[in-house]
Amino acid sequence: MDKKEKKRVKDGDIVLPGDYLGVIEEFLPGEGIIEENGELYAARAGRVRINPEKIEISVEPLTDTPPLPQVGDVVIARVIEVKPQAAIVQLLKIEGRKGYREIATSKLAGIHISQVRDGYVESMSNEFKIGDIVRARVLTNGKSPIQLTTKAADLGVVYALCSSCRTPLVRRGNVLICPKCGRTETRKLSTYYRKLKLE
Repeated sequence: MDKKEKKRVKDGDIVLPGDYLGVIEEFLPGEGIIEENGELYAARAGRVRINPEKIEISVEPLTDTPPLPQVGDVVIARVIEVKPQAAIVQLLKIEGRKGYREIATSKLAGIHISQVRDGYVESMSNEFKIGDIVRARVLTNGKSPIQLTTKAADLGVVYALCSSCRTPLVRRGNVLICPKCGRTETRKLSTYYRKLKLE
């Protein structure tokens, strides 16, 4: 068997089924552990628990699985593609009463041209650019991709970089100006532009 360097797990690590956890000389196998040729592997997804008194390792199932966005949730997302009729975004976080919650998977979502703002949208590339951070509301989550809207004043781009030199853009009224190269850009801006702590 291949004896390459195995990554050591610590108490509290999240593991997936089949992840290497150690050898029988180190730990006794507890709940959620499979022993194979003296090596210990996770039998389920969960959190590693190491009991130093019993010299036992186990995997407890996860109960606090990160949530999936629900209709009406406000999400923070990064624009990864701008098409003529829609912006494709990767969901990052769900806004909640206690700050932000992580999302269960790196889900993709779409903002259709009809959901950008009230009124006519001439070009999606004037509203969003790749890399923009957007605050949006979930319209539908039944089919993939999840559909979002940025129509409200507090929804839209909250952080953007200059298309030319990648410097963070500064808001001046309804336009964005690059403090480094002077370029002016437009976006569907949120009233929270550069006011949200995204960490």
